[in-house]
Amino acid sequence: MNDGLDAVIAKVLDGEPGADEALIAAGPTGAKRVFDLYYGTARANLVTKSTGRELGDGWSAALHIAASVAPEDFLAQLPNRVGTTEIVILGDINDPRATHILCEQARHRDFLHRVNAVRALAKHTGPASREAVEQALADENLVVRSAAIRCVADTDPSRGTTLYEAFLAEPRLTPLLRQEARWALSYLREGSPIPLHPW
Repeated sequence: MNDGLDAVIAKVLDGEPGADEALIAAGPTGAKRVFDLYYGTARANLVTKSTGRELGDGWSAALHIAASVAPEDFLAQLPNRVGTTEIVILGDINDPRATHILCEQARHRDFLHRVNAVRALAKHTGPASREAVEQALADENLVVRSAAIRCVADTDPSRGTTLYEAFLAEPRLTPLLRQEARWALSYLREGSPIPLHPW
């Protein structure tokens, strides 16, 4: 019964052209199958060429597509232990429950959870998300702090300029974070929006 869906999912895992569109076309039924397979409530022998990191990236893509098709089901399905893949996906779900989870993750002990949560919260509006970003501006981890500054700069370029200038005075700044801050400042000072990716 699920053979056709499983074949589509396998193609997404392998990054085959047109596979994403086919999974979207499968609608909520396809999304549910992805959730069931990803979270281990169902089994299938998916024939894929991908292994290792590529396979992990494929599953992330499949889960992201499924969550975009059926966000309510994704939120209902989330495990108690949210991983970084779910955090990134939650950034694209406009729902107070998603915002709440991201705000919790922005206080997680693991900095990878915090930095991904802050980046995801940049796509959310409302007082809860803004408060979480404000708290992240004082995070002990400079990568998290940098992500929070970027969030602020995207909505308030003048304040972002001030924060980046102060950030450059941080003695523990790594060369990469320094380069990214200078790059962002170059755009802010000329009155241009900061591009999504630094290079």
